[in-house]
Amino acid sequence: MKEPNTVEDLPDDPFQMPPPYWRSTSSIFQLTSSLEDLCSSLRELRDVSPRVNDQLNSYFERNPEPSEDDDEEFGEITEPLWDVESKISLKCDLAIFMAAIEAEDLINRVCVYNLHKDISESIEKLNPPEKLLIVSAILTKDSVKGKKPYESIRLLTSWRNSYAHGHCVDRPTKSLRHNHLISPEFYHSIPLSVKDMIQKLNDYLIVSDYLRSISINEYTSGTSVHDQEIRDYISQVGKYEFIYEDNGEVYELHYHE
Repeated sequence: MKEPNTVEDLPDDPFQMPPPYWRSTSSIFQLTSSLEDLCSSLRELRDVSPRVNDQLNSYFERNPEPSEDDDEEFGEITEPLWDVESKISLKCDLAIFMAAIEAEDLINRVCVYNLHKDISESIEKLNPPEKLLIVSAILTKDSVKGKKPYESIRLLTSWRNSYAHGHCVDRPTKSLRHNHLISPEFYHSIPLSVKDMIQKLNDYLIVSDYLRSISINEYTSGTSVHDQEIRDYISQVGKYEFIYEDNGEVYELHYHE
């Protein structure tokens, strides 16, 4: 069967659909690319962190009460660390953002390939948690609300909405003043950023696994090579252990083979 040229060429019954022609965004590739870059930056941190810590120890021995004014030597010592930490923080945010987008793309795909056209089109403008509730109820005859897949997509969607609308993800979004003018109790450090990213990626995998498990159509029930790639990257990141107190601004980094 040739590829359809118009929407009218597509059947209403998802199980009469021609071979899969679903076109996704590049979010899954952005996600895996950001994780690859993150692992590279963590390897760099492994080299930079102990060297900078040694230099700082020497600096504070010579300057037990350093001036609060800008100190050129202190800046030169810490700049390599701040540079790699910045790259890690940015890649963590990008990975979460892309995971949230990919999760919604997967929900949409499951809806189109498992629900009648009239149903899938009537719910396509709902938010991801709402769409998950409906597709789950139809395919499983049960409610997913309050269960882990629902909580996972809710957390991912909330983070994505805050980030996409220019809000700080570590503050409430009930008003611009609350979000942008009041400092959080703790600023996100590198240990907390990495920890949050791993949690959110596991949320994505929970949603993905659940959707594939309830899908009737073979096209949306199969295993995903990309999900396995994400799991492999999470495993690589998990080899880095951050020892810290409070918000983790100061930490020790250990690597476990």
